[in-house]
Amino acid sequence: MTKIAVLGPEYSYSHLMGMKVFPGEDLLLCDKIERVFKEIVEQKAAKGIIPIENMLQGSVRESILSLLKYPVKINRAYTMPIQHCLAAQRDEYETIVSHPQALAQCSSFLADKNVVECPSTSRAMTMAIQDSSYAAIGSKEAAQHYGLKILQENIEDNHDNMTRFFMISLEETIAAEKARTSLLLKPKEDRPGLLFLILAPFASQNINLLKIESLPSGRKMGEYVFYIEIDGNVHEERVEAALDFLRNSIGVYSLGSYEVMDVE
Repeated sequence: MTKIAVLGPEYSYSHLMGMKVFPGEDLLLCDKIERVFKEIVEQKAAKGIIPIENMLQGSVRESILSLLKYPVKINRAYTMPIQHCLAAQRDEYETIVSHPQALAQCSSFLADKNVVECPSTSRAMTMAIQDSSYAAIGSKEAAQHYGLKILQENIEDNHDNMTRFFMISLEETIAAEKARTSLLLKPKEDRPGLLFLILAPFASQNINLLKIESLPSGRKMGEYVFYIEIDGNVHEERVEAALDFLRNSIGVYSLGSYEVMDVE
């Protein structure tokens, strides 16, 4: 049976996504997002599921930094609705605990409340089970699994809240149709007009740029790498032309061309 690495404990949103995408497969629960990458690189898991972006709070920084650090490929992307509930052992509690992204997605509800961050929403549920002074924010499925009382549902700031996940592995798969491509661009030197140099080839080839984000290179202060997402796959003539132009002055690394699917 193939092992699939996901952020745990049980019934985190990554675990829920893993169960939807890989029903019946052996899901390897990891305590941190970076651990998912390590399990794949060390070949203890064939694939992994990582959260990459939330509609309300943007990129999951740990995931993007790990894409820069580990030699994995993106095989597919999934979007899933995210509805948060508040759960505890009893109606009275002192502190609300959850993952930083979940807390940020419920900022209006949490105004003037005492909050504590933890590694995952499901870890928050286990903390609430162990200590009755905690209330946890996470999925309804997690609250039910851990036997907590659901105090309030749909506490997210926007009820159309969505999170996008990547399926990653060591193998590259190229989606032929309706593909999105993720790239890491590593400038060989900093210079005036660098951002224009990066963007211009995509504009000239009529390629839609979906996302751009700068990341510290980790080599020296003030040096950055760019993570971008574009419409199209790396074998399309227009994409090849843009990337070939960029390679004259920028290191170009493809993380994969993949399909984006909706998961209920």
